[in-house]
Amino acid sequence: MDQVFNINITGAGKQFRAACWLCLLMPLCLWLTPAQAETRFEATTDSTLDITASVANDLVNEWRQALDNYRRDLRQGTQVANRPLSQQSAEMTILAEHLRAAGYYNHDIQPRPEEGYSRLRYRINPGRRFTVRQVIWDWPEDLETDLVAENSLQVGQPLVAREILDLQNRLRREIQSSACYRRVNVRYELSLDRAANAGDLRFYMEPSTQVTIADVIIEGTDEVRNSYARRLTQLEPGECFQRPRLDRARLNLYESNLFARVDENITEPDENNQVTVTYRVQERFHRTLKLGGGYDTDAGPGVNAEWVHRNFSRRGERLVLDTQINFLSQAVGAALTIPRRRPEWPRLTVSTRLERTLFAEQRTYLWQKGLNLEQNLTDNWVGNLGLDVRSSWTTTDEGVVDFEQWLAIPATVVRDTRNDMLDPRRGSRTLVGFTPNFSLAGGQPHYGQVRASWRGYWAQTSSMTLAATTEGSTLMGLGDELDLDQLSVTERLYAGGGGSVRGWPFQGIDPTDGGRTRVLQSVEQRIRWSERWGTVGFVDVAWLSRSRMPDWDDPSAGAGIGLRYFTDFAPLRVDVGSPLPDWGSEWRFYFSIGQAF
Repeated sequence: MDQVFNINITGAGKQFRAACWLCLLMPLCLWLTPAQAETRFEATTDSTLDITASVANDLVNEWRQALDNYRRDLRQGTQVANRPLSQQSAEMTILAEHLRAAGYYNHDIQPRPEEGYSRLRYRINPGRRFTVRQVIWDWPEDLETDLVAENSLQVGQPLVAREILDLQNRLRREIQSSACYRRVNVRYELSLDRAANAGDLRFYMEPSTQVTIADVIIEGTDEVRNSYARRLTQLEPGECFQRPRLDRARLNLYESNLFARVDENITEPDENNQVTVTYRVQERFHRTLKLGGGYDTDAGPGVNAEWVHRNFSRRGERLVLDTQINFLSQAVGAALTIPRRRPEWPRLTVSTRLERTLFAEQRTYLWQKGLNLEQNLTDNWVGNLGLDVRSSWTTTDEGVVDFEQWLAIPATVVRDTRNDMLDPRRGSRTLVGFTPNFSLAGGQPHYGQVRASWRGYWAQTSSMTLAATTEGSTLMGLGDELDLDQLSVTERLYAGGGGSVRGWPFQGIDPTDGGRTRVLQSVEQRIRWSERWGTVGFVDVAWLSRSRMPDWDDPSAGAGIGLRYFTDFAPLRVDVGSPLPDWGSEWRFYFSIGQAF
């Protein structure tokens, strides 16, 4: 037993000594590894290519950029190279792939390392560029449509991989839109004749069957009427099976804002070459309560609440009840939006709103009732046409005075390409509108309001965004010249405060009793210096006039800075501004949700 015991102790001692040596060597290895890696990544990113033939500059720049990207990834650790020769081999592979993609199949790449592989250089003989010698279109016999995309590939043009892949995708989309195949898988074969520096292309489609839709089934509906969900797909039994239409049907279900998830299942064709399309949906929670608040130096603290029901009568109707309260105004409103029953029909919204607010230092009540039709004109353009009845009156100790009633027909067109509604960084929003207003009480002149606005956003870097907006409005008489003194104070234009020129009092820009023409401009430099925090510098300018044209020599401006806290849904905004040119003479604070514009 003692002998066995002694042998175990000896073996354990060896293992212990080996572990000690390993612990001593590991820090040395860890210390040497960064130094080796640092040396390995010293390959320069300047011009390292020597091209021996005439090649387009854009191609040479593309090859250089590919090497620069690979070396950047090496430095960041997303690519691996064990030694300089490994890096050189990887870069030669990258160059070879890009040469072939550009049509240079008989190329020759010679590495010319310098200074002990600290500078990797390459001498490239691209050879003659390959061209298209023959194109064969091998389509199924039951494909009776002439494909327009075929005309884009001509004999004699360079064999560029990007153009061939683009043509492959366009052929697939065109067949999907013109035929009824269950699957459309377009492929190509390339045969090279290296002696002739040419290639033969054959495009073909994997075998498939043309089918029709037997039925459309919606599963998983609970509060949403199944018939309405099925109507949203715009698919009918007996129709030709076309992949773009099925993708559009799935997108329609998502865009209804009623479903959190939509899964599609398509059966295999039956004996009649028919398939059943099933959409398994998961409904969203249809009711939402939103609470918010803010602060304005003039309006004081304020709160707002909104209750939304996105499926009011189980067919996608959207009901919104909202209220806003601060020292300057209090309002309550309701709006019911009825979605389109057909794609070509407009969206209808019926609304009403009662507001108690301040106009020219008079407490005034406004009650609006109206409807609006919204129609998509193109991908980015939306048109709106409304009909509103608007009442206003002022209360005094003597009762209700200055009662007025208006019939308005607002019409606008809007183009919106912003990437985000609450915190845009790219794109723009353009609005042009005209609203005729007819006095129903008989004591006011009929007038029209012309309005145009534009907002633009430029992402200068990953953390900096420049935002700018300009808006112009003017009032004009309908039939007779407009006398502004005869027009109710509720219908005139005002400027000053958080919604126009920050730093100025609410409606504090002359003329404070309202103007006829107004121009607003704002510029913001937005800087986001962390995931959650950012700052803003802004300048707001307004021109308010009682005449037809603004008095460009008399602007009213304000400037300031702001702090942003970015939540998961929208930024929280805190701005402090002061009038110009007496900047710093007085300050006003504004707190709300979302960017200023």
